[in-house]
Amino acid sequence: MPYDFPDLYAEKHSVVRELFISTADDNYTLARWCFQQKLNVDFFWLAVHCLEKYFKAVLLMNGRSSRGFSHNIERLYEAVRPLAPELLISQFVRPENMPERMWREEPVVDFIRRLYQDGDADNRYLLYGYGRNPEDLFKLDQVVFSVRRLAQALEVRYVGDREDDGLPRYSRREALAMRPTRHENLQSNLEQTMEGKRGEELQSVLLNWNFPFTDHHYRHEQSTFTFAYQNPILMTRLYEPLDCVRVTSPRGIDCGNGSKQIFNCRPLLLRKSKPSE
Repeated sequence: MPYDFPDLYAEKHSVVRELFISTADDNYTLARWCFQQKLNVDFFWLAVHCLEKYFKAVLLMNGRSSRGFSHNIERLYEAVRPLAPELLISQFVRPENMPERMWREEPVVDFIRRLYQDGDADNRYLLYGYGRNPEDLFKLDQVVFSVRRLAQALEVRYVGDREDDGLPRYSRREALAMRPTRHENLQSNLEQTMEGKRGEELQSVLLNWNFPFTDHHYRHEQSTFTFAYQNPILMTRLYEPLDCVRVTSPRGIDCGNGSKQIFNCRPLLLRKSKPSE
């Protein structure tokens, strides 16, 4: 049974919107621009930031605490998922215009883990590199669309505020379930950008090839699909210069047969191992 809006809901929503939703909206728009411009380090950094804030907004709007998570979007996702498992994205969908060979199937939880790994604060300095896939932007769009809709009090009545007003008695959770592909207007920066009120350039950055937030009437510009990988900077500067083919040399490893050899020591792309928290 849905309940009516509690006292001070409007004030609480206003504070959460300004602190978390509005700033997340701008992080999300900039993450899309960075992806389009191949600024990959900042794409990951901003993608993690926007999801962190959306997750925290969902928790706060539904009576949960957002403290103790820091920037860990893996833990935040696990905290948000029980609130509305039926409303969160369960499987990614490849856009029709994307070649199948460029799409990699991946569970949602694995994508969030990978995003957090490559968007970790330490990786601002490329301490352990990254790997960006062509479909990463489309997966981010689908996660943002799914999570952002939940940044409201899910159990309150969808419309009306009195028992006898004759309006439907279903909750916001039920309303979202009835319209799974409908964008939920949270009256924040994302809506301003979508409507072009912040300029055509930002509107295009946000909406071009953003299928969850656009309908079939929107005319998308041409796009390309590319992979991008980067080894850790310290590896490329300190260890890769040692890379060589196996050669006989008076300076090298004593092989026990009178010769010494230098071996290829090119590193593989490293991944930072996350400590348990």
